[in-house]
Amino acid sequence: MFKNRLIPKKEVSRILNISPSTVSRWSKNIDNFPKPFLLGPNKVMWDLEEINQFIIEQKKIRGFLGHKPERENVNKTQ
Repeated sequence: MFKNRLIPKKEVSRILNISPSTVSRWSKNIDNFPKPFLLGPNKVMWDLEEINQFIIEQKKIRGFLGHKPERENVNKTQ
């Protein structure tokens, strides 16, 4: 039932296009990044649904390097 939803670090890094070490760092340092869990003694996994939700939340706060994202339907004056 849950097997398709559980993914290892390598798959998380592939989905997000980041390195596996970045996945580990984000898990420790970014508050809203999904946390892994142990499945058995040595198997660290993430929930795919939580990863997808993280992506959706990041899309809501578009912008980078201190720039605010542009708002839709805003009349700009010159």
